[in-house]
Amino acid sequence: MRRRWLVRGGVVAAGLPSLAAYRLDLHARFGAGLDVLAVYVALFAGLFALYLAAVWIVLARPARDPVVLALVLAFGLAFRVASLPAPVVLSSDVYRYLWDGRVQRAGINPYRYPPAAPELQPLRDARIHPRINRPDAPTIYPPGAQAAFLAVAWVAPDSLLGWRLFLLLAEVATALLLLRLLDRLAVPREAVVLYAWAPLAVFEGVQAGHLEVAVLPALLLALLWRQEGRLLSAGAALGVAVLLKLYPAVLLLAWWRRGDRRLPAACAAVVVAGYLPYLAGAGTGVVGFLPRYFGSAEDFNVGLRYFLTEAVGLGGAGVRAGAMLGLLAVLLAVLLRIRRAAREDARGVFSAGMAAASAYLALVPTAMHPWYAVFILPFLAVSRSPAWLWFTGAVSLSYLAYAGLPAPFPLWLRAVEWVPLWALLALELRAGSRAFPPAGVVREARA
Repeated sequence: MRRRWLVRGGVVAAGLPSLAAYRLDLHARFGAGLDVLAVYVALFAGLFALYLAAVWIVLARPARDPVVLALVLAFGLAFRVASLPAPVVLSSDVYRYLWDGRVQRAGINPYRYPPAAPELQPLRDARIHPRINRPDAPTIYPPGAQAAFLAVAWVAPDSLLGWRLFLLLAEVATALLLLRLLDRLAVPREAVVLYAWAPLAVFEGVQAGHLEVAVLPALLLALLWRQEGRLLSAGAALGVAVLLKLYPAVLLLAWWRRGDRRLPAACAAVVVAGYLPYLAGAGTGVVGFLPRYFGSAEDFNVGLRYFLTEAVGLGGAGVRAGAMLGLLAVLLAVLLRIRRAAREDARGVFSAGMAAASAYLALVPTAMHPWYAVFILPFLAVSRSPAWLWFTGAVSLSYLAYAGLPAPFPLWLRAVEWVPLWALLALELRAGSRAFPPAGVVREARA
């Protein structure tokens, strides 16, 4: 009983200063220029330290204490609610979301015109349109995202708060599904702290308004249904996730079972059905900005490809293209190997999913914006991988590229972010599967 009270007190001691930090209005205190991102990185570092302390307090010797679980969930919700009224600090992407919702509400296909097109001049305003990045470029977001933008636009037109509330609901759904996954895998429910308190999820989700957190409920549903052998349902849920953001498609190959057509057929059917309404009036333009995304102008915080090319003095378009294709080939080979080695029990399905997500993030040859790493957070709540725990904190360092550092982004800072990830992943692979806590921890949790 004494230990329980100590754990409860420790959670409160870490949660209260974290809540105060999430309530800070960085623009009001430090200005709205890009220099504020250096302050943000420092704030993130402090919050990440409190996050690690909370994880250790809760999970060092986990016990089924409903009070601790309630505190973890309550603080996780409070962190996000505290971010609702604050101005967006990290990215202007959310204003494209609001714009695309406005365009669709006006009855216009969002893939047809970029925001700067004269055809959309009547829709421009002084609050949203001037904040859109790349106003001359068509939207990059796939149809599932567009459907979400439209749904929020119908309920709360042009409302940043409305969009944030939508994301908050998605995060509540994520927490509930994650608890179900933890129960299924005999992992202590308190491990939800690894998602609920993750500064990456709070800042890149409700605060910045990034779409990534809306993908997670569909992803977790796909995982849970795939574990149950409900392949049609799992494929459909995965199709929804792919329609929101394309990269969950890597899970399709990892979860596909040789000889079965239900999973890929359901996924493909949902994706095709999602694109069909937008084809009229857009044609091939339905891919939007995506082809240009693979160009060198979009390179940001590139990981392994950078260290294989530019970091060792290899440059040029041909080298860049060759490295990208090579890494994509390696990723495909890894995904195939994951599929061949996957077991059909619940743990095997989870491990295959995490391995696929890890392979994608570690090998991705394109840009790595911090919000992309939200993809790994639900898996981290089960696996407690030191490698991904490190990266979900270190990836925030990439914001310093916008905060007055001399271009290009310093090699040493990029190495601080990426090299420990690869080293820790190598150690985890060498030591064997770290996807689940030791059996003693599971037995203690069940006791």
